[in-house]
Amino acid sequence: MTQIQSGQAIAITSGKGGVGKTNISVNLALALSKQGKRVMLFDGDLALSNAYIMMGLSPKQTLADALEADLPLKSIITEGPQGLSLISGGSGLAELMNMSTKTRHRIISSIRELQAEYDYLIVDTAAGIEDNVLDFVHACARVMVVVVGEPAAFIDAYACVKVLAQSGRVTHFDVIVNRARDEAHGRDVFNRFKGIVDRFLTANLYHVGTVPEDEKLLAGINNCQPPVLSAPRAKAAKAIEGLANLIMGPNATPVNEDASAFFTKETHPAQGALQ
Repeated sequence: MTQIQSGQAIAITSGKGGVGKTNISVNLALALSKQGKRVMLFDGDLALSNAYIMMGLSPKQTLADALEADLPLKSIITEGPQGLSLISGGSGLAELMNMSTKTRHRIISSIRELQAEYDYLIVDTAAGIEDNVLDFVHACARVMVVVVGEPAAFIDAYACVKVLAQSGRVTHFDVIVNRARDEAHGRDVFNRFKGIVDRFLTANLYHVGTVPEDEKLLAGINNCQPPVLSAPRAKAAKAIEGLANLIMGPNATPVNEDASAFFTKETHPAQGALQ
């Protein structure tokens, strides 16, 4: 059996909502799947789960059901396009928003038991710096922060990086600039954001992608058809395909190491039950 290496659990997070984080998560997961990779998408925005909507799916069971009935995670996986596996959270459930540390660690441990079956785990976190977000981000070796060129988004993204960096557990951050006018604009947004972070924090930031403003991206959201599949020649789709190629290739940026990760360097029996 192929050994799953660390660095393949990827958190996609942001300081605030509305910056396109879930859209990037869904399309990146599908871009990796298109390359023949075995991918699981975990909708870690547990109380406001909506990744399934963007793919036009209707999960029969969610993580909330698994927690309530102590079901194995395999039983709640929804199959998506390109063979993508989806673990959906819930919607408007207070118990998921106020989850205990013990429960979050149960989820991390249970997903880890499935690691031998997947090459990549994409974790679409909730926005902000709540405990649910921090624990799931800390459990991922690669941390991607989505920013847009707006002052409020800068402030919130900086707060997110600050909390994670000062924890001592995350030193490398991949930055995706979303809704940019073009590549030059994306580079400018990244440089301005990096300048703020470098002034006050000790953290390594890498500009791994610029996703341009694209009408086909918006149309894909409205029609529940991710553009990586429905409009692969669109500028935004090509940008996300490029991000997938970077992650898979020899020039991938450095990752973080953590003992409590979703995926570890060693394989485990694939059980998937919530212990």
